Amino acid sequence: MKIVIANSIGVDKNGYYIIHSPSRWSEGVKSRHNWFAYYPWELAYLSALLKRETAHEVCFLDGCLEQLKADAYYERIIAQKPDFLVIESATRVIDENTELALKIKKSSGAKIIFTGPHASVFPKELLEKGIDYVCIGEYEYAVLELIQGKNKSEILGLYPNARRPLLDVNSLPWPEDNDVSRLRYSQPGEPSSEFLEVQMYGSRGCPMSCNFCVARNIYYDQPNWRSRDPQDIVKELRYLSEKYPAMQGVFFDEEVHNAKKEFILELSNAIVEAGLNNLHYEAMCDVRFLDEETLKAMKMAGYYKIRVGIETASIEVKQGINKSMDLDLVRQRLNLAKTIGIKTYGTFTFGALGSTMAEDNKTVILIKDLIKDKLLDNLQISICTPQPGTPFYDQVKAQKFLRNNLDFTDFDGGNFAVVSYPGYDFKMIERMKNKAFLMRDHCFFKSKICNFEFFSWVRSIYKRYGVIGLLSKGLRRLPAEVRYFLWK
Repeated sequence: MKIVIANSIGVDKNGYYIIHSPSRWSEGVKSRHNWFAYYPWELAYLSALLKRETAHEVCFLDGCLEQLKADAYYERIIAQKPDFLVIESATRVIDENTELALKIKKSSGAKIIFTGPHASVFPKELLEKGIDYVCIGEYEYAVLELIQGKNKSEILGLYPNARRPLLDVNSLPWPEDNDVSRLRYSQPGEPSSEFLEVQMYGSRGCPMSCNFCVARNIYYDQPNWRSRDPQDIVKELRYLSEKYPAMQGVFFDEEVHNAKKEFILELSNAIVEAGLNNLHYEAMCDVRFLDEETLKAMKMAGYYKIRVGIETASIEVKQGINKSMDLDLVRQRLNLAKTIGIKTYGTFTFGALGSTMAEDNKTVILIKDLIKDKLLDNLQISICTPQPGTPFYDQVKAQKFLRNNLDFTDFDGGNFAVVSYPGYDFKMIERMKNKAFLMRDHCFFKSKICNFEFFSWVRSIYKRYGVIGLLSKGLRRLPAEVRYFLWK
């Protein structure tokens, strides 16, 4: 039997290149030079699990990585003559992925299994459209049991059955690295990664309960955190570094890498003992757990950058998103990291529950101050998008804050606001996001010039994107500076 594991389409009907982040939110970009691919971690674990546990022929394909439009992706998949097709889809691209899957089903007779955040929220609707099976939440073992032929009424996580208990992450094999090279996701790689880095996962889950979080609220349905065995992580690191001599580092892109101090200390020590601290590591972290001992151990192990979710400067917005974050502590921990020699990266969001123009403007000012004080080396800005299935979505829908005539393609946290609050509508939220981008880019641009880093910055862009990419980014940078001064 032939099973095809497929990520989302790579280019939508409107010409947007899709950046699919399975446990967060997906967005589209118009320029290839702003595009990169996240490693589709859960599909990759599923592919490796099916290869380990069954004798079936399993093929892993990634339309996002290959920037495939629906027609080209159809040809790639249909050529495999699948008996089963497993697709993961975010809300942003659900219509085109559904259309693609049903076309494949009609022409090949393949059984279609849908997974991912949108499928977990709208399983009945997908079945009514002709999808054969829908797996809810964390889906690796549900799909495995379905493929193995287990009685469907007994498979937890297969709709309409109950959810599965959260899996033991140490029971999984290392994720897919045969059909698609994991190093390919490093080219050009996540924009703020400074080295040729493979994306890896040392843990799964988050102990927090932010109301907008897809991972916490849809995949796991509860606060949780599960770590892998540090020795097994080190074995995977060694395997990857030996297989890919060009690999320079690793981006631990899980929800929160450092939820337990003992885990980080043990992993850092194991990396040093294995002699793998010559690699460069970065990780998504919770700033509250980054004390001096932890940061020093991470520095010794080769961690060069930490990424933390700051999100907002507003007390009202923090309450609205259910995130406890003391800005004095944030500053203290960022300063500590910089003193120890670890770079810092923050994430910020606009339009969350509790937002007004005045409250979100506090976040713009915070961004400016953190850059000016040299506490952040880079940062991400997004529109807080109420993905269906999250408490944020339920709250804004109940309060009638969702825009009228929404299309699923609008649920794109990089481009569009889908909520309008009294006195602060979606257009104002989008303008505030653009204002934050202008502030960020101007402040970093000014900092690089003042610190004599301009030419090294240009070289890094050229190395990553080539001449055309460098010119493209330069031609956008100059008008952005003009817009900043006009706005000022």
